[in-house]
Amino acid sequence: MQEPLARSDVPIPAPVLHEAAEWLLRFREGELDARERAAWQRWLSSNDLHRRAWQRAERLTGLLDDVPDAVGSAPLQQARRTRQGRRAALAAVMGVMIGAPLARLAWQREPWQHLVADGSTGIGERRALRLADGSELQLNTDTRIALTFNEQLRQVQLLRGEVLLQEATDDRVPARPLLLQLRNAHLSALGARFAVRMWDDHARVAVEQGAVRIQLGDRGDVTQLVGAGQQAVFNATSISAVSALQRNSLAWVQGVLHAESMPLGELLSELARYRSGVVRCDPEIAGLLVSGVFQLDDTDTVLALLQAGFPLRVRYRSRLWVMVDPA
Repeated sequence: MQEPLARSDVPIPAPVLHEAAEWLLRFREGELDARERAAWQRWLSSNDLHRRAWQRAERLTGLLDDVPDAVGSAPLQQARRTRQGRRAALAAVMGVMIGAPLARLAWQREPWQHLVADGSTGIGERRALRLADGSELQLNTDTRIALTFNEQLRQVQLLRGEVLLQEATDDRVPARPLLLQLRNAHLSALGARFAVRMWDDHARVAVEQGAVRIQLGDRGDVTQLVGAGQQAVFNATSISAVSALQRNSLAWVQGVLHAESMPLGELLSELARYRSGVVRCDPEIAGLLVSGVFQLDDTDTVLALLQAGFPLRVRYRSRLWVMVDPA
């Protein structure tokens, strides 16, 4: 049974709310390493006021998409590079946490509002969009995009996460190219249905139909054509050899994860993308091979199924901190 929280009528001091806002931004900006996660857990468990502040921050994550992306969008990764940008982001988060209109005021006043994403999903959410030209775009968990559609160009900029893009035939003459832009590369769709997933230092394109041309750098010095049924991994300077498309790699569109002799540690890493907080796996069982089809919309049920079917134990230190250990 969960321990009782501190009295809810005791105000949460502003410094504690500020700390919770800092942790929230760090979780939203990207994955924390083991040392940082341990520091967050110590902070969370050290004081009931910390837990109340974090619960308020958790509730905020469900509202972030209603704020004009001054809070919670992938452009925070760019805004945080400047002290002014990070102060504005913290002010916006604090404003929402204390119920003040500060978030919108900060958004209106900041010069980086042009970085606002045109589409986004929270952790565990998927979303389908129909673009202005009729193309269809699926956003996976924790994804941010920006769109540029004009007389010369159709462009989707992937700021973070994973998307599936189904190209529509352009009705303009001449037809405008459809590009998917990443940090250091752009992908040209050639009658394609394809998915792209970003990591911190590399990305993967998986093509179901048509073809996609990968071009690296501003001048496109390094290029690779990836055809239907193929995939390739690339970073800022190189592109891997083309390989066969992994079976069921796009099953996330239907909300499922297919595991075929997948190491437990890898499966839990994938599962962690669809839930807030941390899922840690004991190295002793990380290599345990798992097969099955798992529903991504209910990760707690997936964890329970794993515990029932394999020699492991799932422990919840809190709703946001899950340990998977040998049974």
